[in-house]
Amino acid sequence: MKKFITNLMAIVTALGFKAKLDEGKLSAEEQKAIVAEYNKTHGDGAWAADLQAYQEERSADAEAQALAATFRELAQAAGVPEAEAHTPEGQAALLAAVNAMKSDLAKLANQAQPDKPVAVVTTRVSVTGAHTEAFAFGINNPLYSTGKRYNRILVTGRIEGKPTAADKEALQADFTKYAEGLAERMTEFHKLGLIPAIREGKVDMDALTSDTEIGTRQFNIRRDMLLARIIALPTLAGIFDTVSNVQSGEVITNVLFSEISQAYQAGEVFKGGADFQPEKAIVHDAMAKILFEDMKQLEYSYLNYLNREGSDPVKWTLIEWLVLQMAIQINNERLRRAIIGYRIDPVKGTAGHVNFASTGVLWRLISLYEGLRFLPFKDADLADYSAADFGDVIIAFMEKIKIAHPEIADKLVVYLNKSHKPMYKAWYRSEYGRDTDFTGVEFKVPNHENPIVWVPNMGNLKFMIATVPGNIELLQNVPGEEFDFKFERHLEEVQVYSYWKEGAGVAFCGKAFQTLAALLANAAEGQYLFMNWPAIALAADATTASVKGLDSSDLGFLITTGANTDTTALTDIVGAKAGVVYRIECGSTTNATKIAKSGKFSEITAAWEPDAVGKFLKVYYNPTDEKFIEVARG
Repeated sequence: MKKFITNLMAIVTALGFKAKLDEGKLSAEEQKAIVAEYNKTHGDGAWAADLQAYQEERSADAEAQALAATFRELAQAAGVPEAEAHTPEGQAALLAAVNAMKSDLAKLANQAQPDKPVAVVTTRVSVTGAHTEAFAFGINNPLYSTGKRYNRILVTGRIEGKPTAADKEALQADFTKYAEGLAERMTEFHKLGLIPAIREGKVDMDALTSDTEIGTRQFNIRRDMLLARIIALPTLAGIFDTVSNVQSGEVITNVLFSEISQAYQAGEVFKGGADFQPEKAIVHDAMAKILFEDMKQLEYSYLNYLNREGSDPVKWTLIEWLVLQMAIQINNERLRRAIIGYRIDPVKGTAGHVNFASTGVLWRLISLYEGLRFLPFKDADLADYSAADFGDVIIAFMEKIKIAHPEIADKLVVYLNKSHKPMYKAWYRSEYGRDTDFTGVEFKVPNHENPIVWVPNMGNLKFMIATVPGNIELLQNVPGEEFDFKFERHLEEVQVYSYWKEGAGVAFCGKAFQTLAALLANAAEGQYLFMNWPAIALAADATTASVKGLDSSDLGFLITTGANTDTTALTDIVGAKAGVVYRIECGSTTNATKIAKSGKFSEITAAWEPDAVGKFLKVYYNPTDEKFIEVARG
């Protein structure tokens, strides 16, 4: 036994591996080198023969020590001193003790054993471990092979030479395959209702036996870690529900029951019925396309990330990093667009504004009003608020709702601009005192029990919306399809892109009307959706509309004209910015404000000359040409 240990330590010392051996950090390649050098020094097969002899000798020695220990324990249990255990009297006492033990064992064998689950010992699988010569993070999976250039950059922290055609092909194939699997995994989580679990990082860490199984499990765990990072990004979950598997133009049919109760009488005397109210679920095609001039540019961007993100406990591979960065950007843009977006078909060959990819909640509600599906409150006293009267305006809003639909008023949630939360707190403390009842500020409609939900990404807009929880929906087709990135090369360029569908809708508004007059006459009675109308009211004879306040704050995108003393034409929207659709509505036919097809409005389809209250024109501003482009009119 000493011979093998002596020979082994001589080899280890000669190879310079003693420190690693002492720390237990020898790699697989280093262990192979030790075996090869042992056989070279002591003859072919010496390692196997000496190791076997060493193990047999250790085994025999261990058995002898175990037998001696058992003999001592048995003597101690029988009350025989160790010095007398080998005498005839001592051995007789030991034999009697053994026979007694046999009797006890026989009794125990005939007793039923309680049902208990078998204890299972599991080991956590490391997915952020040290790199090995063959694999990044020590993960035995082809995606993490250091034989691939993008993984060598991760392991070594440097870029050597130019990427070959084979390097580019490998990255393209691996990236596309990984992204497809990621999107499928996200869809699977949605179907199984496991989004909360993955968001909390509750992933399975079962121990596996073979290297191949462990490598596969490590790959799955790292992929789930990446999904957990993506899912943990800011979201509108908890504010609006998300509905999947929606194709554009699908119809969601709701049922509106009329009165059916009456006093009893015999016979077939029927009353009431069901009115089926269809609502359209509309999603739009969106995409993300990024162009890198060449792969080298992409590699340097990644290397900068590796050198900069020292505080991140997880270092991502090039593929994981690129997916995560695109996911973060897409997520942020979708959040903003989900509230203020307006779908405008792109000009062929020209990149469109981020807000124009799909229609968000606010514009979807406005389109429902234009479709005579519900009536917003256009009262001037509900169109604006400040820290001095915020709560009073909310109360007035709720009081109007109670008149229109008292049966559901107590079940409604009120949605307000999250940016104005400090303004509400200031009003609340001024009205009720800073520490009334030591409860602090309550986010409920004052004097009512309706909860207030604060909606992000509304800028300075002063919309107030009320509806039953879950009525406003964010729509999509396949969950996670925006993460199904494709990766292609064209000459020196690297292109990364993905496609998906998104939109916003309302499950139920109320009864539909055929004319604006009929909608106005109904006065919002029986609606399930309510909204104020924070429009900029133009002064008489105004020829320009300013959408910026004196403090440069955004006043909104709704503009209402008024009565004029003489013929008036609107020539400009002062402060208009790119990515915003402005809606100009006729508020009076007394010398109604018109817009000529000239100047900044020279690109509209025709002059706008409204002949009735409620007529509107929608435009967006093109800062390149300094022109307003028509979107719609009605």
